[in-house]
Amino acid sequence: MPSSNPPKLHLNEHLSPRLATELRTRGFDVTSSRDSSLLSKDDEEQMAFAVAEQRAMVTFNFSDFVSIHTKYMAEGRQHWGIILSTQETTGVLLHRLLGLLNSLHAEDLINQIRWLNEFK
Repeated sequence: MPSSNPPKLHLNEHLSPRLATELRTRGFDVTSSRDSSLLSKDDEEQMAFAVAEQRAMVTFNFSDFVSIHTKYMAEGRQHWGIILSTQETTGVLLHRLLGLLNSLHAEDLINQIRWLNEFK
């Protein structure tokens, strides 16, 4: 059962849509590029969707999303967090995402970049 006010997540297209399904069955608010009709959209569009929905972006794409974060900060724009991860099995990613969702509040991620690997 989710703690009070867990982050809402958006999983970038390289993450398995099964992760979103597994997290939703556990009560978390999670979207994916696939179920949001964002497949093949560029990273700026993915981030704009996440921001509009007040969702933290979960991605393997370190370089592009660090650049997007830097641009947002320089422009005084807010985002709901960027969660970076190394490529792992779906089971490992699920375990780490559950750790993150059960230990952080949505506000903890505002304008933050965090490594999913912290939540082993």
